Amino acid sequence: MSDLPKPTCGDCLAFVFEARDDAGRKSGPCRLRPELPKIAEDLPACESFRVRRSREGQVQIPQPTPRRRRGGGRPSEPPPTRQRRTLRRPTRGETHGEIDMDRDGLKQVLRELLEEETLYGYPEIGARWSEGTLVLKPADPDLQPKEIPLESFFHKIVMLRDRLRVLEAKINSQKTLAEAEKVELQGYITKCYGTLTTFNVLFRDTADQFKTRKAGGTDA
Repeated sequence: MSDLPKPTCGDCLAFVFEARDDAGRKSGPCRLRPELPKIAEDLPACESFRVRRSREGQVQIPQPTPRRRRGGGRPSEPPPTRQRRTLRRPTRGETHGEIDMDRDGLKQVLRELLEEETLYGYPEIGARWSEGTLVLKPADPDLQPKEIPLESFFHKIVMLRDRLRVLEAKINSQKTLAEAEKVELQGYITKCYGTLTTFNVLFRDTADQFKTRKAGGTDA
């Protein structure tokens, strides 16, 4: 049995640090469970746990509970790890036959499909910014500065990026718009991307960063 401690929500990549409670614990929302209220970092990890890069090798990777097939029978063997497969780790293997899938499994498949279409994803913040703080300091020394956890700020930037991508896809598929109107609207989106390149320094991977687009749809 592993001597590593059991993981908590704070060890999960989906945990977004927004504030500290009265006990000094980090708290915030979960990207994988948006229906939940703000949760504390020391809450035991659920089956959707995805280990944060900075915590790899420092906590146990929980194994899913074996599920019994309908009608009885022996439970299926759990996979070796619980890390979510993504575009960088695509799902492989047999794709024919009956599929036994619960609600959480269906949600997982939908997330992967959306990620492959670049409309949704889980980009990681650069290691040097992890657990950092954004400080907004007024010129007036009598006013209190505003501190924002960088991971919370980064999460909002990623949400803005993903919504711009959805908007761009909707414009491209809109049949009631003339081509000239589409080009004009795409031009505004391109300018938004150009403005947001300021925040590219926060992204760990270059592929996740904002990019402006030249005429013809190529990235600049």
